[in-house]
Amino acid sequence: MRWNNCSRRLSCLLTILGLNMFCCPAVEDITKCGLRCSQGLQCKSKNITFREQSRSCRKRSSSLPSKIVEDLKIFTVVKCMEERQCSIHLKVKGTLILDEHIRGVEMCSISMSTLQYQCTVVKFKKDAYTKLTAHPVEIDYDCFSTEMREYTYVTLKTIPYYCDALLKQEYLVGDCTNREIGRHMPTCKAGKLDYAINKKQKTLSVQVSDSVEDHAYNVRLCHKWFTCEDLGINALIKVQDSKEVILPYSQILPCLCIEGWSALPDARRVQLCPFKNYTTELWNGITYDHVTQELAWEPACPVDVGVNLCWMTGSNDYCTDLQDSFHRVRQKVRYSRVDPHPSLCVKFTTDEGFWVRCPFASGYLPVWNMSTDGQLGKLQLTFMTQDTAEFKMALCNKTTPHKCEPLQELHVTANTIGAFSRVLNLSLEECDSNLCVQGWRTDIDYSVRIQFCNMCKLNSTGTSSRYIWPIAITVILLILMTVILCIGYMICRVLQQPYRKVYLHSTQSSRRMSVEIDGISPF
Repeated sequence: MRWNNCSRRLSCLLTILGLNMFCCPAVEDITKCGLRCSQGLQCKSKNITFREQSRSCRKRSSSLPSKIVEDLKIFTVVKCMEERQCSIHLKVKGTLILDEHIRGVEMCSISMSTLQYQCTVVKFKKDAYTKLTAHPVEIDYDCFSTEMREYTYVTLKTIPYYCDALLKQEYLVGDCTNREIGRHMPTCKAGKLDYAINKKQKTLSVQVSDSVEDHAYNVRLCHKWFTCEDLGINALIKVQDSKEVILPYSQILPCLCIEGWSALPDARRVQLCPFKNYTTELWNGITYDHVTQELAWEPACPVDVGVNLCWMTGSNDYCTDLQDSFHRVRQKVRYSRVDPHPSLCVKFTTDEGFWVRCPFASGYLPVWNMSTDGQLGKLQLTFMTQDTAEFKMALCNKTTPHKCEPLQELHVTANTIGAFSRVLNLSLEECDSNLCVQGWRTDIDYSVRIQFCNMCKLNSTGTSSRYIWPIAITVILLILMTVILCIGYMICRVLQQPYRKVYLHSTQSSRRMSVEIDGISPF
């Protein structure tokens, strides 16, 4: 068992090493390109045009070996005259069995992107044939110019060209990720960016370092999608300028990035995204068209997100998903015929979590509403609407905190603006803590549901209110009668005061007169 495990690990390691060698071949440094042939074989090369290539082949003679061209290998080489003055070339190595009928070989490199042909003819001197005949010889040629990430097609055939004496191979040139290429090529030196954010002034201060000397440097802001889309905010740092620039931005987004590169053709670019963790800013672009009743959302940045509509419960602690409203989107999503109710919301779900946005929560008055009233085993549902609409109401059983199974449904059609009521018979057996009532619009595609639970409390409240109102009216009438009687009594007392004073004054006068008369003596 231990030996099997070791052998498995060794085979895995060898496989990984083999893949690394295939993906990342070694790059050779040279100072001069040219032609090299096996020792003892004298050869010279001549570049030819596309028209001069050998196209028609000859039939093989019986004296030729069964396999003339044995092997073809391709390498990437970097030719540097001075530091940072380098170019990339292909090195083609061919192996063939030398024969007196073979006078040389033809090597060609074809760019698959530009269809540019580069061909050279290598001819052998006849003096070397006697010693090397029937022996393998090698020919190296490393003057095929190419570019990074270039997909090339290389051929090797004999001169004269025999029909089966041809080898061909496809090859992909490395790029700046290759250590040797990245070290030598100036276009691979992207530079280093550092930044500072000023949220108050909405600016980014960008500092550039480790860039290519004696070359200007470009800095810009862009939105990173499949490519970095230009925003028109850029700066060119010249050689004599300061290595710091200030770039203004209008909105914080996770895909807002700083991009920098040297002012060289096909230069490597470096990107930094200062706000990549500000994902909550993406969920604010919800729009609504009141004419078409269309609700839409378009991401300002590329994001893999699930979008659905939901309605908030009365406690605003949970948003219940609307049926058939889920979409997995990368671009704009639209919902037609949407009810702009304050409790209608949009839920965004990603691998990092979910976010809920309610676009009608503030500044929107509901076009319709529902109220309930329970009296002696009867449940009255009232819809108030500002437009002609169709509704559906339902009794449901609350099986989970956020799920209610329908028990009984009733349709309501509102042909005019106003209040429309319907009564549901509610028996005591059905009246329990899990019983709820829901109401929603059915004349549109996406409508919220207004839900009321605890129907027993509503019923008892309605029954008690039936008796409270007559008692309250009676009490109010008694109070009014008492107040009226008191006011009448006070008015009567005020009116009796003058008459009492006149009577007393007349009584006292009559008494004085009688006394005076009684005191007079007779004659």
